[in-house]
Amino acid sequence: MKYKVVFDTNSIRNAESVADFLGGRSELERFLKVSEIIIPDIVIEEIKNQKRKHLISKRDSFLSNPFHFLRKIDEDETKNFDIEKWILELAGIESLPYSTIALTTNVLEDIKKLALGNLPPFDETSDKGFKDAYIYFSILEYLGNIEGESIFVVTKDDRLKLALNDNARVTVVKDFDEFEKRIDAYFRDDYFINRLKEEVSENVKAECINEIWLNSEENWVIKFTCNDVTHFVEVDFSSREIISSTNFDFSVFVNELINSGSFSTTHSMVSSLSAYVKYLSDQEIVNIIEASTDNSQIYSIATDEDVKEFFLSMYRSKSQIITDDEVIFKFKQIFKQD
Repeated sequence: MKYKVVFDTNSIRNAESVADFLGGRSELERFLKVSEIIIPDIVIEEIKNQKRKHLISKRDSFLSNPFHFLRKIDEDETKNFDIEKWILELAGIESLPYSTIALTTNVLEDIKKLALGNLPPFDETSDKGFKDAYIYFSILEYLGNIEGESIFVVTKDDRLKLALNDNARVTVVKDFDEFEKRIDAYFRDDYFINRLKEEVSENVKAECINEIWLNSEENWVIKFTCNDVTHFVEVDFSSREIISSTNFDFSVFVNELINSGSFSTTHSMVSSLSAYVKYLSDQEIVNIIEASTDNSQIYSIATDEDVKEFFLSMYRSKSQIITDDEVIFKFKQIFKQD
């Protein structure tokens, strides 16, 4: 079961883009690995309105540009371009999956009291904050429909955060990094540390934990170091049960593969690393993927079954962490991916 995360406008606004509907895409893609993205309907309408204003401004500017005349572009065609239809179509083809929540109950009196009292999410010194109030009550109604469950809310608005802070079922974060720290807290609690002591190392303490991340199978990996020995522990995402662990230093395999000087070394390291892929960090995976596009001793045998499957499996599960467009293009060419 994934976390439920509600997004405010300021984290996904996207007024200027004509390629995508939602903004903050790199953050949303990180959230999607562990979360269900939920957006209040007023936020969707606000994104549409931002795009509408931006396009109208750009259209008017374009009409006054002399190149419009010089290139003999039909002014009527520009004036009659259906901005509203285009925005609806862009929203309709949004590739990032999300669900919406709506405010269906009459909370006008409640909103009025908050506004008149300058109470959060309204501004302290004015009645500014209607949209935030709408979002606030949309969230409260949504909580009523998912009795007992807790949610995260992503916002950079201090007054909305203040309004939600007293709700024990809501955790407010400003971005994915803060979200990740909050969900990591479980693995540093006494209960889980005692399980690590029983199943992995009796010397482990909360302060021994170095990093926590999601692996290519969407399970947690806990990395901790005790008495100069580093352990990697795979934990089931939903049940939080310990699946496996190792204290083997597989980084030597990673380095040898990245710097492979022969086809035989590449095959050997692919075979050796296969058992440890589930413990690889995002950065190690990025480094390995990049090596597949740079090192001729890897990409020259990319069609060999073991090499191809090794790299493709990592790329398919972690493609969102590869941000270099040139690396992505080369990788797809080398491994013959569309």
